[in-house]
Amino acid sequence: MQFNYSPVPSKVVFGENAALSLKDEALALGAERVLIACTQGMRARISHVIDALGDMCVAVYAGAEPHCPQAVAMAALDLFKEKNCDIVVAIGGGSTIGIGKAITLRTDAPLIVVATTPCGSESTPIYGMLIGNHKKTGRDAKVIARTSIYDPVLSTSMSAHHTATIGMNSLAHCVEALYAQVTSPISDLYAVTGIKALVSGLKGSIADGDDLAARAQVLYGGMLSGYCVTLAGIAIHHKLCHVLGGHHGIPHGESNSVVLPYAVAYNETAAPEAMEKIMAAMGTTSASGGIFDFATEINVPKSLKELGMREADLDIAAEETVKTTPYNPKPVDVKSVREMLQQAYEGMRPHPF
Repeated sequence: MQFNYSPVPSKVVFGENAALSLKDEALALGAERVLIACTQGMRARISHVIDALGDMCVAVYAGAEPHCPQAVAMAALDLFKEKNCDIVVAIGGGSTIGIGKAITLRTDAPLIVVATTPCGSESTPIYGMLIGNHKKTGRDAKVIARTSIYDPVLSTSMSAHHTATIGMNSLAHCVEALYAQVTSPISDLYAVTGIKALVSGLKGSIADGDDLAARAQVLYGGMLSGYCVTLAGIAIHHKLCHVLGGHHGIPHGESNSVVLPYAVAYNETAAPEAMEKIMAAMGTTSASGGIFDFATEINVPKSLKELGMREADLDIAAEETVKTTPYNPKPVDVKSVREMLQQAYEGMRPHPF
């Protein structure tokens, strides 16, 4: 056995009401002047967390938007500099964390994330920004949160739809890690454990939004999904979802929900060992079919057509995906990717390619 392993350089604080430890965690990083980034809808839900910071909180930027548009991130950066802040705290999901990463990347200020969704972005070196209609991404280890706080109490406000679609994003991170470019026994362990936690937790959270044990499982699976991205990387699935978001305005959770079964089917014959692990973790007899059935069970969108994608744009999406996918276990070509997109557009049961 031979592999390399670099642990994720992030402290984790996990548990009910863990968000109330934010002040202590900020002080431990030497903070004196905190900027909070969040969405407008999140602002009221975290008032008790902001109040607990006291005078340390000198600015709140409540303008986070999907895919982290450049104008939004730069406005937050301007506020950070104007208020002479020395640490940024992102409270929310991927869009808000994107703002925190943009500030950290440009100022070297420490980043703390209070994760309210299971997106996993807090523990990855990947950052992204919507510039025009292109989702531009990059990698830099310094954007990994110095401290990540997971509080299932804050996640109970997520709707069943949001819980399910963001959960599918995390599931995709775990699944892709099993056949990504830099796999190892450690990343496989995280991936399989994450799949099990997400499948169980999502079912429970959707059945009862106040089930804190189920919510904790979802956040735990999301945390592990971020480790999977950091350790193993991504493949065609997430590259395609970035294209669908940047070029066609489809929300990331929804695109993940639709595309994942078809991306797995695309790679089914090229990564048989990974497929065995997926089936074992989910208790199914087909990797792509099991994911398709699970997506149906938790009632996420089933087709790109349902999400407003135009069939006429599938050719463009296929070409852009092939251009931007540096690694995939099965080689990518426009014809095959276009066929996969057609299946996803129609929402049919996936079949191997």
